[in-house]
Amino acid sequence: MDEQRDGARSQDQPDDGVLPGAAAEEDLDEVSYERLHRRRLRRRRRQRIVFAVVVVLVLAVGGGAALVWTGRWQPGADPVAASPSPTCVPPAEQPLPAPGEVSVEVLNGTDRTGLAAGVADELRGRGFTVPDIGNAPVAAGPVTAVVRYAPEMLAQARAVGARFPEAQLVEDPVATTVELTLGDAHQQLLPEEALAPPAPPEGAAAPAC
Repeated sequence: MDEQRDGARSQDQPDDGVLPGAAAEEDLDEVSYERLHRRRLRRRRRQRIVFAVVVVLVLAVGGGAALVWTGRWQPGADPVAASPSPTCVPPAEQPLPAPGEVSVEVLNGTDRTGLAAGVADELRGRGFTVPDIGNAPVAAGPVTAVVRYAPEMLAQARAVGARFPEAQLVEDPVATTVELTLGDAHQQLLPEEALAPPAPPEGAAAPAC
């Protein structure tokens, strides 16, 4: 009889390691309820951590897929080889060299005495190097200025021509320096704040990019 009563008593009292169901929470004492509450909090924390990890993984995989789809990232590709090549700037859009970087020979292509010497002094005053002046072998005609240059001196030729209204650029493969020939239409140099860089002539050699 004692054993039967002990067995019945053990069935009525829940084991300490087993949490009572939600329907019996109101019958729990304070210690048991606190234990149940802490276990639920720990379970919720674990669920939140797992959810956060899943979200991070989904975002990482989606971001990588988007980069591959748009061609911004190629797994296993060399980063240096995959980088875009620099854009080639057309000669007409390249910045002009500073006057101190340009050497120019000034020739008088008119019958006006002293024209080359006067223009050479003005160019030197603006920072250009003018090693030689002289008379052109052929008259320039009704133009302001003609600038002859070797293909690799295009930028320097544009810097000189920018100081003369409607200057003409002429590429000359045998030229050894930038050569400025003044014409009958020349009156004065343009102000530095109003330069007009001439476009390279058609067929001029483009710079290597």
